[in-house]
Amino acid sequence: MAHYLEFGFRPSALDLTIGPKPIETLDGLDEHVTDVEQSNQLYKEWIYAPNGARIFRLPKTHIIRHVEDVELRHLQFHVWSLGFFTGQRLSATEAGFLDVTPLKPGKLNDFVLLGDSLSKAVQLAEAYWQNNVHNRKQLARFEAAVHALFLAQNPRLLQFEGFIFLYTALDACFAIMKDMLPGSPSNHQQRTRWMCDHYGVPLPEWADPDGGAEIAALRNPTIHEGLYMGEPLGFAIEGRGSNRNLNLQMQAVVCRLLVAIIGGAETDYVKSAVTSRQNIGLRLQ
Repeated sequence: MAHYLEFGFRPSALDLTIGPKPIETLDGLDEHVTDVEQSNQLYKEWIYAPNGARIFRLPKTHIIRHVEDVELRHLQFHVWSLGFFTGQRLSATEAGFLDVTPLKPGKLNDFVLLGDSLSKAVQLAEAYWQNNVHNRKQLARFEAAVHALFLAQNPRLLQFEGFIFLYTALDACFAIMKDMLPGSPSNHQQRTRWMCDHYGVPLPEWADPDGGAEIAALRNPTIHEGLYMGEPLGFAIEGRGSNRNLNLQMQAVVCRLLVAIIGGAETDYVKSAVTSRQNIGLRLQ
């Protein structure tokens, strides 16, 4: 049991009080930021693992408290959700970063929080925890979807690697919704349309079963045959010569589904186009 948890790395102050769960900035933030910015691990605003390693640590910059002793997992779930809504990997573990993480918030999602939406996000995370505390897989799946979404955005990944992570994130969203709702489809071709239709997310052409559900057709040989776009993994790129960025649009769908799943289904953001390359305002109620 615990009543507080330190986490990081966030390079700017964050101080909120939401019911019994205050979030505060720890002392020494400026020194921690300077150390990271001067590190040889930083390249083009991304922090990379040291040479010869994949797992690395960053300084703890913030703390989340609870007025009561609660499960450590409870506070850890809030850190995952806070990372998603701020668009930056946050971790409470000793060495909680894999390969690379952005220096600044807002890099790993495609929305900008408006008004007091960050406080509302903490409230939604608490409600999701309480609703699923007896179904721990639903909590783990949300964290897993966020983690896969973040892993997919490593600047050094090949396109097929990002695609696999993003498809995994979509599958995690599907697993959550399958447990929540009746009538889920059994085949991959129908899954993304079913999820988008339920929450009103605009259906992208690459997920439309009437058009062949391109991502399902791309997934099968990628996972089961080692072929991406008909070539061994890494030797071909999807969308060459077109204006479409499949991985970017998959990120947009995953972000909208996660916002909807945790309780923001009625927001304008969830209903917004997934083909935009611009960040979109998200106002949580």
